[in-house]
Amino acid sequence: MDRQRGLMTVHAHPDDESLWTGGVLAQHVAEGRRTAVVTCTDGELADGTSLAGPGTRAKELAQALATLGIAESGMLAYRDSGHLGRGPGSLCEAPFDDLVADLVARIRSFRPSAVATYDANGMFGHPDHVRVHRAVLVAVEAAACPYQWPQAGAAWEVESLWLATVPESLMRTLTGLGLESPLPSTPDSRIAAAVDVRPWLDVKWEAVRAHVSEFARGARIAAFEEPQLRELCLGTEWFLHRPGPGAVRAGTAGSRGPRPLLADPVR
Repeated sequence: MDRQRGLMTVHAHPDDESLWTGGVLAQHVAEGRRTAVVTCTDGELADGTSLAGPGTRAKELAQALATLGIAESGMLAYRDSGHLGRGPGSLCEAPFDDLVADLVARIRSFRPSAVATYDANGMFGHPDHVRVHRAVLVAVEAAACPYQWPQAGAAWEVESLWLATVPESLMRTLTGLGLESPLPSTPDSRIAAAVDVRPWLDVKWEAVRAHVSEFARGARIAAFEEPQLRELCLGTEWFLHRPGPGAVRAGTAGSRGPRPLLADPVR
């Protein structure tokens, strides 16, 4: 195993790292692989209506990352745009190129083999999630080009890009259990990796639980207190795959099966 090859995840808000990629991150840590988490906002609403006190969500994120064993992390200087996607200092109102430049610098500094973020719908349509998806796609390409943001460091070619998503089969199951508002979903045939993270589910759940303020305000994640629903929804992490600029050199561009780094240690 090449322990130098790393996984970077990029998320919009504190708690996303644990919900959508917590199992994969915990697995990579257990395998001795390098991991990094970039969070694009501090989780505080730009319109000033956050229920948690200033700095609360950043502290909760630090606890979650410690639980997962993440050695490298960073938080960008943006605020949560809310479901309307606006507000002073918010991610959605920031110049898009500034966000891309921030991510290019992080990619070139950490030099990951794989980057993971959300699918095109941002999992459930939150404007910040959608913006992060778009910015990550651009940043992965720009990071490989030495003429783009040369001040951000030497160019780096990411081998693979993984987009967290929700399969249609899970939504059918949840609807059958009486869930009234299922998330947007992806046809199962498009999913490149369904990662069984049940061996790390206890660690993942502890990391999710570190985001105490989200449970206190009655966020949707509180539904996972029920063990059966928690295992069903959080015990597997699903991803679409896109080859990165380094895929051809790594010999992964032509295969349709799961690619390193994300799927390599997963059986």
